[in-house]
Amino acid sequence: MSKTVVIKTDLGPVLGREIRSEVTDSKFLSFQGIPYAKPPVGPLRFKPPQPAEPWTAVRDCRQEADVCMQYHMYLRDLRGSEDCLYLNVYTPQLDIWGVPRLPVMVRIHGGGFTTGSGSSEMCGPDFIVKERVVLVTINYRLNMFGFLCLGEPGDAQGNMGLKDQVAAFRWVQRNISNFGGDPKMVTIAGESAGGASVHLHMMSPMSRGLFSSAISESGVATNPWAFTKDGRARAFRLGESLGCKTDNAKELIEFLRSVPAEDLVKASNRAFSKEDKEYSCVISPFPFVPTIEISNGSVEPFLSEDPKKILSEGRFFKGPFLAGVNNREGMLLLAAILGKDRDEMIKKFDARISCLVPGDLSVPRGSGEEKKIVAMLRSFYMKNKPLSEENLVDYFNLTSDLMFVYGFYCAMKSHCKHSAPYLYEFCYEGALNVFKNILGEDHIPGACHADELGYLFKMDLLPSDLPSDSHALAVRDKMVKLWTNFVKFGDPTPKNVKYLGISWQPAKRNKLTYLEIGPELKNKTGSISEERMRFWDKIYKEETKLKNKL
Repeated sequence: MSKTVVIKTDLGPVLGREIRSEVTDSKFLSFQGIPYAKPPVGPLRFKPPQPAEPWTAVRDCRQEADVCMQYHMYLRDLRGSEDCLYLNVYTPQLDIWGVPRLPVMVRIHGGGFTTGSGSSEMCGPDFIVKERVVLVTINYRLNMFGFLCLGEPGDAQGNMGLKDQVAAFRWVQRNISNFGGDPKMVTIAGESAGGASVHLHMMSPMSRGLFSSAISESGVATNPWAFTKDGRARAFRLGESLGCKTDNAKELIEFLRSVPAEDLVKASNRAFSKEDKEYSCVISPFPFVPTIEISNGSVEPFLSEDPKKILSEGRFFKGPFLAGVNNREGMLLLAAILGKDRDEMIKKFDARISCLVPGDLSVPRGSGEEKKIVAMLRSFYMKNKPLSEENLVDYFNLTSDLMFVYGFYCAMKSHCKHSAPYLYEFCYEGALNVFKNILGEDHIPGACHADELGYLFKMDLLPSDLPSDSHALAVRDKMVKLWTNFVKFGDPTPKNVKYLGISWQPAKRNKLTYLEIGPELKNKTGSISEERMRFWDKIYKEETKLKNKL
């Protein structure tokens, strides 16, 4: 039977346990299912997080709480609960041991703001805590529970899930010292929707002072799936699809509070408009995501301005920042092919290339201008060939750029004007690439979206019995060192650390650089996918000229 330990928090004592990691053969302490806010159920559905009720008896925190209501990211079964605002703390030491406090990583999970969790299934702490970093993983409300936006004062102003994250950060500030962590050395980190969340926290006044450095993997606020200005319309379409046709926000919110949580999740895609379903769902497939809130209501807004405006004006966190993308992010779309007629799905992808014209270009659908851009896409990416197995890589370069890389490129140009972020491109292919292994597509070169996660965390989906001389394990060791060095020092390759054999050069306004994480670590000069980024710069520049003429 494992050793147990009780720690005081500001809400009450919690019982954790000691764990010996099977993969690192080292010990750490685990505290799971700690509440950081009141269950957002009943009348609290669609409200900002409320303070959790304190307790006096020791609370058993030796197992994880429910995930937030969702369809599972991979198994696609409906699971979870609305009572989900819990976090997990994993630490190699406690404050009671009388040693210096350790730096902290607070991890925000991905999943398109619709699925995912902070569970050890996808975010096992073993490798991070071995490097003497305290790891905190969190759940936050998803889908309409976390991001319903009515666009007026009162409840459901939007961004409840991001406000949940802020509540978790505040819990960390109040309590992490009792778990051996240093509240002055907190790095917020996340991938995909978690990375976009981190990026938004860097802009939100609500998050100011709650962290000292930030990591965004494969997700920024300027990605098309990460932000919407159509939140109000989607909320009313959801209500109408469930039988409440109204233009009254109070009436709508009362109705939606009466609908069982499972029925809301099942109906979520009905919130899309006909145009959304026809054009935008490839690169913006999630109906309820972060949005702009009104700033004159009774609820404190998380964000009341467009992230692009905030970035352009340099009004964001300028401390240590590490961010990057994977080199074949768009391979994620292969998930749509699994279990279906592959040739037929590829033909559908080819027929829908016109749907990939970005909505923010404001090009009329079906217009001559749209057809011109589609022709440019086919020429530049596809070499004017129809989509087939032979040129899937070209298609995935296109979807990678639209969904992830160009938004990242635009955001980092703003960051580099005001700070010196550490930028990377992950392109390694090995036994621990998460999504690529799930998809079983080893013949397509490149690292898929989320593939880097297997090189940072222990994951149930990945093999745990790799031979000791596996190159994937060597890459994992390097990745873990880079990330935990950044958490500790604000620099992934500090001068006093020589074992990585490289000094990661931060990007600057007059010298763009990034680290290529492949079989070897290499400093590269210029922008990631530079030629493709120039192509999109040209398209947006020409579109701006056209708008100015009109």
